[in-house]
Amino acid sequence: MTPMLAQRPRADRAFERLYRQNVREVYRYALVVLRSPEDAEDVTQTTFLNAYRAFLRGERLDSPSNRLITIAHELCQQRARQEARLDEVDLEEQIDQAVPDEEGPTGNDIQRALGHLRFIERAALIMREVEDRSYAEIAQILNVSGAVVETLIFRARRALREELEGALTCHEAERAISRQLDGVLPRSERRALRAHVRECEDCAAFARGQRSQRGALRALANVALPPSLSSFFGETDAPPGSLSRA
Repeated sequence: MTPMLAQRPRADRAFERLYRQNVREVYRYALVVLRSPEDAEDVTQTTFLNAYRAFLRGERLDSPSNRLITIAHELCQQRARQEARLDEVDLEEQIDQAVPDEEGPTGNDIQRALGHLRFIERAALIMREVEDRSYAEIAQILNVSGAVVETLIFRARRALREELEGALTCHEAERAISRQLDGVLPRSERRALRAHVRECEDCAAFARGQRSQRGALRALANVALPPSLSSFFGETDAPPGSLSRA
């Protein structure tokens, strides 16, 4: 403990210990969710200033890590709302472009499901739905009667629906991959996910990307504190890089 800090009241010394135990975690959170290190530094300082005022009022921080992150989160949210108001029009345009109106099956989902249909049913359905051919034209091409064409198309539509309902869509697979990454995907759903990923290179790439992204995000845990945050009261008795949670 530095001589200056030793001369401070016991409450200040206690808060300085709390500060040093938690400042890196608070700064790291703010740095990741905000757009600039300067904003993260300001939010971190404000977080502990608010906590210090509460501390002086006699409030004791139960689960200090959670309480401090809650304060920091609220401050970050305020910053985010301010930024959102500044570019609200651009943000709305980006959302409209990024979010589809419906979350139905994708083209890849349809192609995979079609691959499980009998060839003649698949051919009849494509001629009708994609090429917009009449029953008479389809009958002539397939060399069958019109009644057979009607039956083939009915069976193809039913089989396609069953395939799509029984298998994961890409959207559902992406959600399942995210849940699997967090260890909360039920065992009963894992087989369907594995089957989908084996057939869908896009979702397989998504799964690989999610694992890589997690590793990159966790690397942010090694963030270094700026010198201004090394001590709440401005005294330092150790280099910032040596600060760690107790």
